[in-house]
Amino acid sequence: MRSLTLLLVRHGETTWNAEGRWQGQTDVPLSEVGRRQAELLGARLARLFASGALPRPKGVFTSDLSRAVETARLLAEFGGIDATATVLPELRERYFGSWEGKTAEEVGFAPGSGERAPDAEGYDAVWVRMSAALERVWHTSDSAALIVGHGGSLRALVARAGGLDASGIRHFALGNTSLTVATFAGESLETAETRLLRVNDTAHLETCP
Repeated sequence: MRSLTLLLVRHGETTWNAEGRWQGQTDVPLSEVGRRQAELLGARLARLFASGALPRPKGVFTSDLSRAVETARLLAEFGGIDATATVLPELRERYFGSWEGKTAEEVGFAPGSGERAPDAEGYDAVWVRMSAALERVWHTSDSAALIVGHGGSLRALVARAGGLDASGIRHFALGNTSLTVATFAGESLETAETRLLRVNDTAHLETCP
């Protein structure tokens, strides 16, 4: 029997987030606001670790897109996390195809609406690759791990922790630098009992200008 606590964090804001553009796998960097958001969450995590409210992660995993990589770096720096980040391409954002870079006005739907372009990645495909990433984390982590990723794809892990299948992805929303905490406990990942302890927690942004 083993137990793993996952700290799931969506990257900080980008200019495309602020402009309401479909971002997907286009590599858009953090904005100044996004960097500040990550610093605030890092400082909050440091307090939560010090108080014992959350376990300090011994492993850090991030998407290979720069907005996630930089968020992970800032969280480690301001959160006092002494671990080298492992880059997992499987953690990339959902691919939104021909809608990437476009606004809600241009395609008729806003990011997060649950709609998708005809050539976009489906929920089932996201579920498969995010499950592969989770397997990697499960087998290489000890007690607690930080995963930094994206709103569209991290929801697959939230849905799984909530006992749902791929169709459950659409029922969650994750804001920039939101913190979600889930536990997996069991002999194997397939049989693990899961719990969602926090979902889309952005209390640290109350002080962000």
